[in-house]
Amino acid sequence: MADELWRYYYCLEEDADNFTPLIEVFQQNKVNYYPDYSFKLLEEEKSFSYQLKQDNLSILVLCCLVEKGDWEDYLASLEAWEEKAGINDADIVAETSVFLSTKTSWGDFLLSSQKLSRQKEDLSIGIEEGQMARLCRLWPQGKAFYACHLDKYTRQNRNFLGSELPLLEASLLRLRMISSFLREQKNTVLREREQLDQELSAILHTQLVMEKGSVEEAKELEEQVEGLSRAYGKIAGDYNTLLSAANRLSSLLQSFKQQLDALRGADFSEGFISDMINPYLIRLREIEEAQNSIIISRENHRAAIEVARSKIDIMNARSNMATQKEIRNLMQLNVTIQKQSLVFQYAAGLIEFIVLAYYSHSLWSHLAHGAYAVIPGWIQFLVVIAFSGNTVYCTHLMAEYMQGEHHVKNKLIAAAIPLFLILLIVIAASALLSSPLPH
Repeated sequence: MADELWRYYYCLEEDADNFTPLIEVFQQNKVNYYPDYSFKLLEEEKSFSYQLKQDNLSILVLCCLVEKGDWEDYLASLEAWEEKAGINDADIVAETSVFLSTKTSWGDFLLSSQKLSRQKEDLSIGIEEGQMARLCRLWPQGKAFYACHLDKYTRQNRNFLGSELPLLEASLLRLRMISSFLREQKNTVLREREQLDQELSAILHTQLVMEKGSVEEAKELEEQVEGLSRAYGKIAGDYNTLLSAANRLSSLLQSFKQQLDALRGADFSEGFISDMINPYLIRLREIEEAQNSIIISRENHRAAIEVARSKIDIMNARSNMATQKEIRNLMQLNVTIQKQSLVFQYAAGLIEFIVLAYYSHSLWSHLAHGAYAVIPGWIQFLVVIAFSGNTVYCTHLMAEYMQGEHHVKNKLIAAAIPLFLILLIVIAASALLSSPLPH
């Protein structure tokens, strides 16, 4: 059994064409390419490559035979192939290398693998008929390394190297990528929350020192409520963002654990699993803590909105009370004016009556002196009183009718008829009594 160098190249599915130049270089160097994975590829001792997919990641798997254990030369050759193909960090999301030996003792091979990879970790993995270790916890500079020693090939350990391990690394890589994105998202949310909290503190301070008039103060409070409502909406959106982030990361961690449980070619210890997922559990706790801080900020903004609205309600109530008081004062003034107006009306009516009675009596005495002298004084008094009172009453009704109060029309007619009859009687009596009596 020959030593082998396994390398898994990862890129986004939409960038899978970036693998094409590298595949062509592999083929030029007698590394056959197969579009799909098949276990039969692992049964022969030869160099080959093929592709795998998981979610939105495309994986190019390379297996090179390392003759005579000349690892440094083969690594240098592989770097030359990658350089010739024009592969760089922008084309590849990450890569994982597995150093596989069947000859050197495990202890010596582990040390040499750590030297080759420039990594010092030793995260042990149980594998059938052999030993294995991950030489780094994450992906320093986008690269991960494994050392593996097999006493003999079996179907399970070969399938683990050819299929299960690259897919497992893809899940870890996806965890890392999404975790990094969620970290930036969380930091953005926290920066926005800090800014909104500072604005809230400024608003609360402004409310404490506010000494403006009630109208200006109410207007400013309404503007503050509007601003706080916008901030509250942002915070609610930020909370939903963090909740979605926590659920997504938790779901990915659960899927990764299920993937580990389904592995058949290797046995991962609890310590190894903890070492690999602890960074993401820490990230999950950070997101949950950020959620709690967002909840506090949200409640603070809600309380500030309620306080501002309460102040506006109190100010409006005070304003309404003041308005009602002014209205009551105006009504009292109006009643007073109306009372005075009634007094003046009565006085004016009385004066009008007296003046009219005086002048009508004088006019009667001058125009029909003979008849006037014959008529008894008490009859003159009654006639003048009836005529003057009725005339004043008709005058007032006529004024109301001319101002649009048409409902007084019947009263006006009823008052005009007696007035007309009085005039008619006075004129007729004056005419008859003024004529000389026959002898």
